[in-house]
Amino acid sequence: MSKILILLNGSEEYEKSIDYVLGSQIINFKELVLCFVLEPMHQIKRISNNKELFSDSTYVKSEVLSKIYLEKITNIIKNVDDEIKVSVNTIDSIESIKKIQSIDLVSMSIISHTYDKLYKLFLRAKKFKSYINTLHPLLSIPSNFTHDDSKTNNFMINYPNEELFMKIIDNVLMFKNLNKITIVHKENKMQETSTLIDKLDSFNIPFEFKEIKDSYFEEVNRLQVNNNVVFYYYSENKFTEKKYIFKDSIQKFIIGKSPVILD
Repeated sequence: MSKILILLNGSEEYEKSIDYVLGSQIINFKELVLCFVLEPMHQIKRISNNKELFSDSTYVKSEVLSKIYLEKITNIIKNVDDEIKVSVNTIDSIESIKKIQSIDLVSMSIISHTYDKLYKLFLRAKKFKSYINTLHPLLSIPSNFTHDDSKTNNFMINYPNEELFMKIIDNVLMFKNLNKITIVHKENKMQETSTLIDKLDSFNIPFEFKEIKDSYFEEVNRLQVNNNVVFYYYSENKFTEKKYIFKDSIQKFIIGKSPVILD
């Protein structure tokens, strides 16, 4: 059981993270750490009459509005499950996030977004890049993604090498109600050693190895036809703001249709 940090900013776009956590029932956590990100000129809906307030007048006013908003979100969570432990924070910098991660021992962070088009992604790339470089691991959820209860839950993870894999595979423990683990690897890159098999057996979840010839991205798309896929993507490639992407670049997964864990 772990602490999960959820980034919020008053928008319905970011609130999809809450919907995913509560609706999918696959994330294993003991506490939700809600972090409201103060942003200049950001609109916050007035709770009472659905009108919008602007938080650019004073920092103090913005903090007051964030507390009202976080109270609203906390009540939504408690109405679903009153046993869920919730803590709230208002943050105004990446350093604030780092401090919370350190003090609260956060295991994973979550952000929802609508980067369904490349131009949207690159237009706001600087802020998102700072999240990716700071929050490890970061679960990125497309705001139009809907968890389908009729589908099985598949935790897909790529295989960089055995040493790294043995470290990152433990992240599967942050999830529950999984039906299968799919380990994807490129041609001739993997050996099914006894150490590896024993490690996977310890999770008591059916697993499969799958060699792919094209891209991880295409495999995610194939799997999600019949599964709710969460892809744990370990990549040595960094997020860039250049207006081109490679077949397995981080940018491509951010604008994809399935949740992806970036590490």
